Amino acid sequence: MSASLNMNIHEEHMRRAVEAAFEGMRARRGGPFGAALADPSGELVVAAHNEVLGTRDCTMHAEVVALRRAGRLDLRGYTLYATGFPCVMCLGAILWARVSVLYYCNDYAMTARAGFDDAAFLEDVGRVFHCSPSPAGEVELPNLSIRRLFLPEGAALYEEWNSMQDRELY
Repeated sequence: MSASLNMNIHEEHMRRAVEAAFEGMRARRGGPFGAALADPSGELVVAAHNEVLGTRDCTMHAEVVALRRAGRLDLRGYTLYATGFPCVMCLGAILWARVSVLYYCNDYAMTARAGFDDAAFLEDVGRVFHCSPSPAGEVELPNLSIRRLFLPEGAALYEEWNSMQDRELY
């Protein structure tokens, strides 16, 4: 999506990702995560929610579900909107799909407070690749721009998740 598109479009797409997350979470299909994918013209292609609990498949994170539903292997020029900072698996899938821009709403610390702390995974990945990975806020990679787009609705998503007495952590 071109940088000249109005920020309102990005916010609208992030809100759709948040709505999808609420839908999936309230239906007990998954955790408080949603994603939306827009094509290079800014048109919303797909919105998805986490489906880990509904499918009992640990790979069905919202970002992965959205990428699968896109129906394309090469997503150059596309923008992905995620309600949380992506985990290691999702970031790998985003890079393999060649998504150009990733906006995330809730940062890594917020996600950890919601019960999804990937610190041990990051340490393991660091040992495998001989580095000390830690999540960054905004990053410009050669083929992927990662930017934060915080919305209060995203924080409300995690607040509702944290208040659910019968939530299933995974």
